[in-house]
Amino acid sequence: MNSEHHKWLEELNRSILETYQGEQEMAGKSEHIQEVGHRVEAKWLEVLSAWLPPQYGIDTRKYLLLETEDGPAKTKETDIVVFHPHYPKSLRSKSDVLASGVAAAFSVKRTLTKDSIAQAFENAAQLRRGMKIRDHTLRHYLAPPVFYGLLAQSSTWNKSENAATKIKDMVDENDKTIPRSPREGLDFICVADAGCWSRKTAVLTEKYLTTHPALEFFLGRETIAISGMRRKYEAEALSPLTKFIGSLWQKLAINDPTLKPLADGLRLTDPDPEGGQFSGRRYKLDDLVDSDVMDNVRSESPVGFDWMYQY
Repeated sequence: MNSEHHKWLEELNRSILETYQGEQEMAGKSEHIQEVGHRVEAKWLEVLSAWLPPQYGIDTRKYLLLETEDGPAKTKETDIVVFHPHYPKSLRSKSDVLASGVAAAFSVKRTLTKDSIAQAFENAAQLRRGMKIRDHTLRHYLAPPVFYGLLAQSSTWNKSENAATKIKDMVDENDKTIPRSPREGLDFICVADAGCWSRKTAVLTEKYLTTHPALEFFLGRETIAISGMRRKYEAEALSPLTKFIGSLWQKLAINDPTLKPLADGLRLTDPDPEGGQFSGRRYKLDDLVDSDVMDNVRSESPVGFDWMYQY
C-alpha cells in the first residue's frame, strides 16, 4: 500500500541523508564536533516533534533519575527524551528528570559504530535495572517502562554492500550478552541509510509448544520468552524512518493504549508489518517473572492488554 504518509516520511528520511552529506566537511574538523553533534540532535528532534503525539513533550540532554538503591542514582546524559503527557511542564526544563515521567529515550549519533551499538545496549540495560517492576503482570515483566533507541544518520559501514548485515551481527552479539531479560534490551536502531531494527518479544507457552511438534523438537516444551531485534533483509518497501515511526507508535501504545488507533493505522498500512529476520534470544519465562505471574500464564486465565504473548 503506497500511503501518502509513507511519502512524507521518505522525504524526511532523504533530508536526513542530505544533511549528513552536507556536513561531511564540517564533521571532519575537531573544532566543529560539538556543533555538528547538536545539529544531528536537532534534526532528530524535528522528526520526533513532527510525528509523536502532540501531548508528549520532547527535550534534549537530560539525566534520568532512577529508583533503585543498588545502582547509580541517575543515567548518563541522554540525548533525547520523550515525556509522558502527565509529567509536569515545570519539571521538564530541569537537567535531572524522573525516569518515571519519560516514555522513551534516545541516543543520537551522526555515524553508527560498533562501540555506539554496545553503549546503547548498556545504557538501555542500566536504565531498566534502575526502574522497579510496576505491577505483577506479564507486560510489566517483559516490556520496559521506558523505551530506548539509537538513532543515526549513517554508519561506519556505509560504503559496504552489506552494511545492514554488519549492523545485525553487532546487534545480535550485544543482545546475547548485555540484557538479563527482554525488558532490558535495546528497543530500536534506526539508521537513515541502512534500515530500522525493532525489538519483538514473544511468549511460547508449554501448551503451545506441545501442540506444535516441530517447535517442540527445537525449543523443548518449557514455557519460554524469545526476544530480539527484527529487520527485513530483503528489499524494503519503506524507508528506515517510515519503519521506525510505525514501530515507535506500536511500542508507545504498549504503555499508553490511547495511542492504539493511530498505531494500528500505521501498522495496517505497512505492506510487511510482521516481516523480517528475527534472531531471538531464548529465556525461560520462569526465570523472568514471579510465581504468581507464572501460575497465571500456565492457567491462561488472565486476558487483556497486560497479558498478551507478544510485546
